[in-house]
Amino acid sequence: MTKKANVKLQKLTKLLEELTKIDPDFPISWALVFIDIAQNEGCALKDVAERTGISMSVMSRTIGALSNARRMGKPYGLVLVKHARDDKRRKELFLSAKGKKLIDALKKKI
Repeated sequence: MTKKANVKLQKLTKLLEELTKIDPDFPISWALVFIDIAQNEGCALKDVAERTGISMSVMSRTIGALSNARRMGKPYGLVLVKHARDDKRRKELFLSAKGKKLIDALKKKI
């Protein structure tokens, strides 16, 4: 393995370790969604689903868990869901204060 590839794997490991501090069983698909939202704050739920390849039904449950709307289990409170001003049917996704704090911690680790 090249040194560059090894460094990338070490960064990925640190990222996953930070997420497992929240929940030891934190699904990787949820991590992908969380990071996508961090990179594209204000994006539509539908756009995140398309970029990550996650179906809308699974995406709804994922966003529920990442926000405060989880039906079963403890919600993580990392994401805020807001209705778009111009179209109340469209949901826009933002990081909560807790989500921003996590991203800052991840940036320091990587």
